[in-house]
Amino acid sequence: MFRRTQPAILFSIIFLSLSGAQAHDGATGVVKERMDLMKTIGKNTKMVAPIAMGSADMDLKAVEDGATAIQNAAIMALEKFPEGSTSEHSEAKANIWTDWDKFSGLMKSLAADAGALAQLAKDDEDFELTDAFSKMANNCKNCHTEFRQKKN
Repeated sequence: MFRRTQPAILFSIIFLSLSGAQAHDGATGVVKERMDLMKTIGKNTKMVAPIAMGSADMDLKAVEDGATAIQNAAIMALEKFPEGSTSEHSEAKANIWTDWDKFSGLMKSLAADAGALAQLAKDDEDFELTDAFSKMANNCKNCHTEFRQKKN
């Protein structure tokens, strides 16, 4: 069954997905495109979190769909970080491009872990969702800590 622990992870994910919502104002081109993909990741993470953490009714189809959307957005987002694509509207730190292997590794891990979460939901393995969600969300936390600057 579900563990009703790890409320800090749930809070962090919801906070991270909501912060920066105003940052899209004025963004254009590839910067806006990647911001939109990150918003998709945040929105779906926020939707999946309470289900996977056991604080909302079980909806395996919603988990599968949300995790698949996160997986697809993470894969597409890598193409939206061409070197030098900075902007006053962007929350991307310059070290994304100087430490590309680490950044791209986190994005690839996010995609893989989201895919694994989607597969668990598809296979009706609801007892494993909490750990799989936490593993996926840890990628977000690590990437935000290392590669995202918060805008006021």
